[in-house]
Amino acid sequence: MAPLDITRSIDIKAPAAKVWAALTEPESIAQWFGDTAEFDPRPGGVGSFGWTSHDEGPFRVLVEHVDEPKTLVYRWARESNVDPAPGNSTVVRFDLAEIDGGTRLTMVETGFEGLTEPRSAHDGNVEGWHAELADLVEYVESR
Repeated sequence: MAPLDITRSIDIKAPAAKVWAALTEPESIAQWFGDTAEFDPRPGGVGSFGWTSHDEGPFRVLVEHVDEPKTLVYRWARESNVDPAPGNSTVVRFDLAEIDGGTRLTMVETGFEGLTEPRSAHDGNVEGWHAELADLVEYVESR
C-alpha cells in the first residue's frame, strides 16, 4: 500500500443491502456524507457531493466500478465544479462483506500522490473519513 493511501474498516450492524443503499442512493448519501448528493451508481455514472460549509459548489464524482452489493469505486474531484480526472482527484473504493451481526465496510482512498498538495489533501481526508464513516454507521444503524 502506498504511504498516502487511506484505509478504514468499520463494522455496521446491518445487512449489506442496507449499507449499499446508504452508499448509492442520493437521498441516503446526503444524510451521512455532506449535505447534498447526486449519484448514478453505474459504471460511467456521474454525481456530486456538496457541503454547506464549502461555498465553492459541489464536488463531482465519476463511477468507475460497481459490483452490487459488494464493491463500489468512484473517482472524486478535489476541486469543486470540475470533472474528476487523474491529477485532480482521488479514487474511493468501498468493499462490503457479510459478517456475524452485520457488514464489514472497508474504504480505501488512493491517488493523493498525483495531487498538487498531496500531504495536506491526505491529512484532511483522514480526519474527514473518520467523521463521515462514524456518521454512516449512525445513519444505517438508526434506520
